[in-house]
Amino acid sequence: MRRNMKNTEVCNECGRNVNLGSGLFVNRVLDMDDRKTRKENNKPFPKGNYICRECEEKLNDLRW
Repeated sequence: MRRNMKNTEVCNECGRNVNLGSGLFVNRVLDMDDRKTRKENNKPFPKGNYICRECEEKLNDLRW
């Protein structure tokens, strides 16, 4: 179970670790899509359950 958690605590946009102690833990955003939906949306790292703050800001800039 612990190994699986390590695989999912990455940003699904850039692949960086957002685990506790990474420096990106506090500002990570949970991606509510399941892995299948992330694959369909062409996320580069669909196993990641989070989006780091930097990628979230980039995505927000693209939306506006």
